[in-house]
Amino acid sequence: MKRLILPISTLLLMTIGCDNPMIDDRVELDNSELQDFSSELSSDLGLSKTSANAVNSILNKHGRGGKHRAPGFLWKVADELADKLSGEEKARLFEKMEEKEIPLFSNSKRKKGGKNHKNFNGVVKVLTDDQKVTFKAIIVAYKEKFKAVHEQVKDGTLTKEDAKTELDALREAMNAEVDALLTDDQKAQLEQNKADHEAKRQAYKDSSKAVMIAVLGITSDQLSEFDTANQEAKDAAKALFEKAKNGDIDKDTLREGLKTIFVTKNEKMSNIFDDNQLEIIKIHKALEMRMKKHKSGKGKMRGGKKGRGGKKGSKG
Repeated sequence: MKRLILPISTLLLMTIGCDNPMIDDRVELDNSELQDFSSELSSDLGLSKTSANAVNSILNKHGRGGKHRAPGFLWKVADELADKLSGEEKARLFEKMEEKEIPLFSNSKRKKGGKNHKNFNGVVKVLTDDQKVTFKAIIVAYKEKFKAVHEQVKDGTLTKEDAKTELDALREAMNAEVDALLTDDQKAQLEQNKADHEAKRQAYKDSSKAVMIAVLGITSDQLSEFDTANQEAKDAAKALFEKAKNGDIDKDTLREGLKTIFVTKNEKMSNIFDDNQLEIIKIHKALEMRMKKHKSGKGKMRGGKKGRGGKKGSKG
């Protein structure tokens, strides 16, 4: 019997040892997109096994079962990571943002249709099989025409100004041919689909903002200042684009003007929030940048728990 004591006790020590590789206590994620996201975070931040598991637990808590695509997911994650990550890990998380000088309050860019046509994805959905054949022929024909204009610019036989005029005319002609292909009912359906899509997008945006407000513990005064700064920047940018459209300013002036507008916006917004809130906002921004790499298919991921700090004037 005594001979069995040592091997058994040794086995017990191996089994209960904290760093024993025989124990796999990793927190597994149920989504490959989240797993890739988690792996990149662990690698970039040099997380220990314990920290990596903590991150996975947070991702699981708020993202399991497809909830990572729900409004405010990244806000909820950022809120908890503000407490879980060390100062050194946060610094590594922010490195890419600081290297690229990414504004903290820059807006996420919405993808739009290509320059050569309006959004034809919605058009295809309402076409009959016969119409799709004609539609494809129209697109192929104009694709060649666009290509020919670009080739002329490339070989120097057409100026960029003249090319722009020709391309604009080609776009109008192509859109007119596509419109002529549609019936009145199909046009009405397209308008309804567009309205439904915009309503859904706005609802998602509003829900995400509600989560942000809850996570940050934003006060009514802060929210009012935030919305005002946002609207002022939008109005100023819109005015600049209108001037550019009318030919009153050139592209360089437009670019510099927009840069000034958004630098001013960032300064105003940074002064609205306290240090704790700004840290969560910065973590959210860094996570959002990384998450975009791991979107799959048609999913949209934008980044909602108990408020943190929320009273203005608590900076220190």
